[in-house]
Amino acid sequence: MYASVIISLAFSLLPISSRAALDKPPLRPNLDYLEQGLLDNMHPTHSTWDIWGPGWIPEDCKAMTENAGLNPFDVETYNVKYDDCDTAWVLCRHTSSPDPLINMIDLFGRLPVRTRQYVRHMIALPRPEGGYAYNWNGNIAMFNRINGDLTVFLHESAHSLDLLGAYPDKPLSSSDNWLNNYNQDSHVPDPYAQTNQVENVAQNTVVDAYNLNVPGDFAGVEPEWQKIFHQYATIQTAQRDAGNLLVPGGTCTSRLTNGAPVPQGSGAKRWLGRRVAMAPKPDVALPDGLEVIPNKQFSTEGKCQLHW
Repeated sequence: MYASVIISLAFSLLPISSRAALDKPPLRPNLDYLEQGLLDNMHPTHSTWDIWGPGWIPEDCKAMTENAGLNPFDVETYNVKYDDCDTAWVLCRHTSSPDPLINMIDLFGRLPVRTRQYVRHMIALPRPEGGYAYNWNGNIAMFNRINGDLTVFLHESAHSLDLLGAYPDKPLSSSDNWLNNYNQDSHVPDPYAQTNQVENVAQNTVVDAYNLNVPGDFAGVEPEWQKIFHQYATIQTAQRDAGNLLVPGGTCTSRLTNGAPVPQGSGAKRWLGRRVAMAPKPDVALPDGLEVIPNKQFSTEGKCQLHW
């Protein structure tokens, strides 16, 4: 199957109840008013990185590149080692992406490690029409320039927490616990949260990250916080019960397996016959002692195209 078909079909695996549009009104037009407080209080994690040798790309990065109609030969792959985990994350970047590598490394490193460990790979891709993002099986694709927007990183990683089973309710977005608390509120955070319950959980995760990490809490910046209180409080309880996923500190205890390294030019598309001298195949095995997070198939591309 072509990558675009595989990624699109994964959206149909989401529970039907969590894909329906919501009719509660939005509290705010967007969550931009939370951005500065998050950046000021969720600090970057020190990191080092090195680039993969020529000819190789993680299979998931390749699939997302081809899904966007782009050339895998134009993607560079990096091992990014943060101080709070013994093994590196493998991040990918198309050479035409307007977003610098250091920006992706910085913002990804601001996520608490217990959230970050539920992300397999990230890839930065160009898109002249504007920016958007989606999450496919724990892989996050970011299009165009992110401009220091930590809320997008929190939103997309929130899909991993929800849909990969980080919370006691698996997934939270289709659980009775979530729906019962949602029904006690009069609003959702913003118009994007109206898309469906999967997106509503993700936007409320951004709200709760602010509530947990910024002095004054969410109520300090939102006078009508009570209108969505039961939703973000449900996430606060769930993340606490799962080990304080949205709070900085600690080290990684589990990880998703890395995508297998594959040749950039293999498969049906040879991309104008380009060939490169192959470096030794990268070793992406996780070290002993890390719990492996089970793989689950999902995609938010069909609905989650968070634009900026």
